[in-house]
Amino acid sequence: MVMVGVHVIGALAGVALGIGAVYLVRMAIEGARRDRRIQPEKVVPGLRRDDWERLEAMMGSKDAAERLESFAILERYGREDSGVREDVIEMTCAYLRKPFPYPSEDDEELEVRRAAQGLLTRHFRWPAGEARPVEFWEVEELNLRDAVLVEPDFADTHLVETNLQDSLIVRGDFHGARFSPFVTFERACFTGDTDFRAASFPTHTSFVDAMFSGPTTFADAEFEQDADFTGARVEQPGAAHSWPSPWRAWVTSPVSQARLVSGNEGY
Repeated sequence: MVMVGVHVIGALAGVALGIGAVYLVRMAIEGARRDRRIQPEKVVPGLRRDDWERLEAMMGSKDAAERLESFAILERYGREDSGVREDVIEMTCAYLRKPFPYPSEDDEELEVRRAAQGLLTRHFRWPAGEARPVEFWEVEELNLRDAVLVEPDFADTHLVETNLQDSLIVRGDFHGARFSPFVTFERACFTGDTDFRAASFPTHTSFVDAMFSGPTTFADAEFEQDADFTGARVEQPGAAHSWPSPWRAWVTSPVSQARLVSGNEGY
């Protein structure tokens, strides 16, 4: 009887350990998808390890043609397997988050980065009022914090949980873009013409401490709630700007930079 009890206890312990092991494995997989720095075969389960390593090597190649080709391959994988799209987008964003001095005379790298941007915008294009395009990809987030974006064409896109903190955006086109459920441009630097005409912003929208150094327009933009431009600055305040109400550029002396203030602030 004692021996039977020992065996039963041992069996129950084995089941418990098995359940615990399954739980730990599931936690490890979830952690893998959150942390893109771990083993590549766990990040993109839809790709074989050798495919991943080949792509990783191509994206880091000194040969711009190889880097360019890597994005064509990534896009093909995403089109063929919806299960890897989240990872394809994250890989693309990670490339755009790599340090890149701008202005730059490296035309080849500019071409590669434009290809990466094109991958994003093609699959997030969804004009308001239209049926969902076949090419539209659903993802959980768009992490472009610290990214360098040169002439990105985000017009008529639908962007989810978008983080553009500390990014550099050169001549950005967000005409008609729709953001949800939040977007942050905190400390972002906009250079050249920046177009937010008819864009749609969610409740949580932040441009805190952003810098606008070229003509910027928010004409006909819609906000679920007032966006936060606290600490935002404007170079060349006399240029043709259009700010969302109640924000305006305020200067105290004839200088080349102003700050955005709300309502009667500054009077």
